[in-house]
Amino acid sequence: VIMLGGLSWANDLTGWLQHEPADPDHNLAASWHSYSFNSCRTQSCWNSQIAPVIAKVPVIVGELGEKDCTDSYIDPLMDWLDRRRASYLAWSWNVTASCTSGPSLITSYVGTPTGYGSGYRSHLLSLSP
Repeated sequence: VIMLGGLSWANDLTGWLQHEPADPDHNLAASWHSYSFNSCRTQSCWNSQIAPVIAKVPVIVGELGEKDCTDSYIDPLMDWLDRRRASYLAWSWNVTASCTSGPSLITSYVGTPTGYGSGYRSHLLSLSP
């Protein structure tokens, strides 16, 4: 699969469908990055700007996250994406990013999760059959 992002560090997909390249192999997905500190961070924005793209092509959230060490932003986002059968990956597996400087799933490389990392893991586990 080839992932093609939008503008503004892949947070803006408003022009994606109008500029979608030809894909005769049907191997293209729109890539969206969604963070609590991006401009498109509300359900209203997701409904108006992201849902139309999801309705036409596969969307993969190549990066999602928040900088407050909680899962208060990603929980409703993942629920919204699950209802639309979109895929997503959390950012980042990095201990140098503190909760205030950037999203970090872990507090140490042995895998100790932040609150954000625990929330992401719990959500994924809730999807298991």
